[in-house]
Amino acid sequence: MKHVQHVRGKWIARVTVPEELREIIGKRELIEELPSEKSGRDRRALAVLNGFFAKLDDAREILLSRRPTLSSAAKELYRIELEADDMSRAARRSTEDTFARTARSVYANKLRLLAAGHVGREEAEALIGYAADDLAQRGHAPDLPRLDLLRALAEVRLETLDRAEERDDGRVKISQPTLPLLTQPEPEPVVMAPGARGTGTSLSDVLTSFHKERNAGGRSLADKTMDEHRTAVRMFEEFTSKNIPVKSITKKDIIAYKQALLETPTRYTLRFPGLSLNQAIRANRQRSEPYETLDPKTINVKWLSHLSSILQWASNNGYIEVNPAKGIRVDTGSALHKEPSRLPFTAAELKKIFGDEMFSNSEDYALRHWALLLALYTGARSSSEIARIALADIYEEQGVWVFNLAGASKNQHSKRLVPIHNDLRTLGLFDYVKHLRQAGETRLFADWEPEDKVNRWFLRTFLPKLKIDDKEKVFHSFRHTLKTELVRTGCSKELHDLITGHEDQSVAAVYVHDAPIKRMAEALNRVQFKLPLPGLSPGI
Repeated sequence: MKHVQHVRGKWIARVTVPEELREIIGKRELIEELPSEKSGRDRRALAVLNGFFAKLDDAREILLSRRPTLSSAAKELYRIELEADDMSRAARRSTEDTFARTARSVYANKLRLLAAGHVGREEAEALIGYAADDLAQRGHAPDLPRLDLLRALAEVRLETLDRAEERDDGRVKISQPTLPLLTQPEPEPVVMAPGARGTGTSLSDVLTSFHKERNAGGRSLADKTMDEHRTAVRMFEEFTSKNIPVKSITKKDIIAYKQALLETPTRYTLRFPGLSLNQAIRANRQRSEPYETLDPKTINVKWLSHLSSILQWASNNGYIEVNPAKGIRVDTGSALHKEPSRLPFTAAELKKIFGDEMFSNSEDYALRHWALLLALYTGARSSSEIARIALADIYEEQGVWVFNLAGASKNQHSKRLVPIHNDLRTLGLFDYVKHLRQAGETRLFADWEPEDKVNRWFLRTFLPKLKIDDKEKVFHSFRHTLKTELVRTGCSKELHDLITGHEDQSVAAVYVHDAPIKRMAEALNRVQFKLPLPGLSPGI
């Protein structure tokens, strides 16, 4: 087995730490001794090596998190420029103030043109290139196209000029910046294997005392229950840190743990041997077909309930003041944005729906045809969300054609841009849109009145005609179908939530952080329904 060696009569697992990760991990090699028997050695080696490689992945994530962002670069330039302004004021004579203000006005006008994209590369370099070079020398320059960086720095420089004007006017306390790049908070730093917060009795110690008391005097717990208690403690300690003092556990920790359990693959210790709970979650996300995650009811009845019982005993016996897990559960009841319980369409059902004769000629596609196709390829929350799409909501963003559902949605939580899937283009969506615009229409579906017109026909007439009579298969099932396929194709949770409207698309999220619109389009186009439609790959 690779990375398993026989050295001086002992079997060891050994992995060399890449040079760029050694400072983070604190070692040149990761080494652990293995059992001498072959059968046990192979099983243990697999778990140990998985743990080693997961540790290297964690270190790479930390290394990536240390790289400068556009926001951190903007804040550094803002600090440098204000400091330079202080030094300049201390050195210049009062007779120079009028000239400085005049020159500043001319410079500001040119910077505004640069920020608006009306200045070429050569002039942009002359205006603000010095700042980009200085940031690079200091190790604060983000990995961005040069012109994009210069335009962003121009906006930062305009902010500093505003502060200079305020100082010229005699302001003692200058204003705070308003540019989003300067106001958005920095992400939480990624750390490596956090240690225990303080000292004291650990949760594992509390569990030992708890079991000892319960098993005394003939009131013993069942072996299965005690095993589940131990598993509950182990899982929580994997999520936080080994042997975390029980007095350090907060309600915030429990809530964060609950959210992690919702992403935890079932039987993760068997499916990902050697990986901790957090590492197994990340490994599962990277699979082309992720394993199913823990059921909310199981999380409540087993893992959160057991943890709360142990912490309640700790509270009753003076280890902690209050039980931080009390009342924390996964909400499985009604919620503000809870969607109706519907099932996705199967591959055979999609073949029936889009293999119907009404879809045989794409040149004849109209309201009903495009309504069903958009429901499938956008994952819209409802038929009414599609019905309200305006032609102005179809445009190009960062080189990607999108539907802007912000104006179409009644629900603030669901506002989002959705990339237009390549299949819709192949089927002639843009020709349909062009025809509507030439006809003077302003809505994609001007004849969709009332709002339940299409889904009522779909449910009462079309599905019965196809003999699809499952009550949980409705118009809304198209949304669940897309969500299921996104997971199946390995779409990350971040992109999945942005595409389906479970994550707010703030300006920072969409336009700053690695251009998610493009990554969303790539993820969406990996979904291939293979509908039996003109121009698309036949069969399911």
